Amino acid sequence: MRWSRVGWPAVGYVSLEDVDGYPEHLARLLSDAPPTVAALASVTWSEARVQTWRIEEVPRHADTSGAAATPVHTVHAAFVVRNDEVLDTPDGLWKRWNHARVTLRFDRAVLDPPDTEPLDLLAGDVHVSRGELAHVDADVWELRLLLSPTGELAVHFRDVVIEVRPVDEADWSGLEARPAHGWYGPVPDGWVEWATPAVRAAAHGDVGGLSLALDGIGTDPAGIDEIDPRWGFAPLHAAAWFDRRGTTEALLERGADVSVEDSEGRTAMDLARERGSRKAEEVLLAWYDAPAATGTPERPEG
Repeated sequence: MRWSRVGWPAVGYVSLEDVDGYPEHLARLLSDAPPTVAALASVTWSEARVQTWRIEEVPRHADTSGAAATPVHTVHAAFVVRNDEVLDTPDGLWKRWNHARVTLRFDRAVLDPPDTEPLDLLAGDVHVSRGELAHVDADVWELRLLLSPTGELAVHFRDVVIEVRPVDEADWSGLEARPAHGWYGPVPDGWVEWATPAVRAAAHGDVGGLSLALDGIGTDPAGIDEIDPRWGFAPLHAAAWFDRRGTTEALLERGADVSVEDSEGRTAMDLARERGSRKAEEVLLAWYDAPAATGTPERPEG
């Protein structure tokens, strides 16, 4: 089972628990898998944060899998998980948090992506939104994690050692206090999947979806220059960031304000130049060069 089969992440996605056959799949894992894999399958990943992450490359001659062309690693990782629990007491309902550290060692592991640095696993705002465990082939297993806001990580492994211990709430809050990743970093820019509909459509170059979001079909209309509260982008910023000619043109035709700044004080032109977005920059320059009768502002320097 892969997220791509259930359209995740996307508008109208379903959780793994809603996918036909997944409870049975999980039950088989818990009963038929090796004990360590069964223990891994019981982890609730939602809201988990990576506490430590260390990779050791295994010398090729030491790998007996036969996959000599693929780098094989030993991965040492620790996650802090937080599972809320609602209790029905004589004094009413109340919620408590259960915190645990899940320490893992994956042996003979293959990572996808092989370079996990772009995912910024140890950033303060990076957390696991979904987790999925699957039996891939023979003795090969796969743990696939969706990390918000940076992307997806898959660990193919043959052996795993797992330890789960309770920890203090301070361990969790300490991870949240680390510097944030935000939207910076190379592709994959997974942050866009959690943006507002107009910003998401502009980023994907989806002119039709952008029109639906701005016209408010089935929901309240979005303001064309409305800043996404989480990411600090207006739709025009997102179109420039991802170099989308179509949505850049559509936004300008609908009256988007090129002087609007993102949360870092950058205009769409600033972002286009920063990212090397040539198509978006060309559209913006043509708009700045339009006849004075259009009321366009002065063309920026550079």
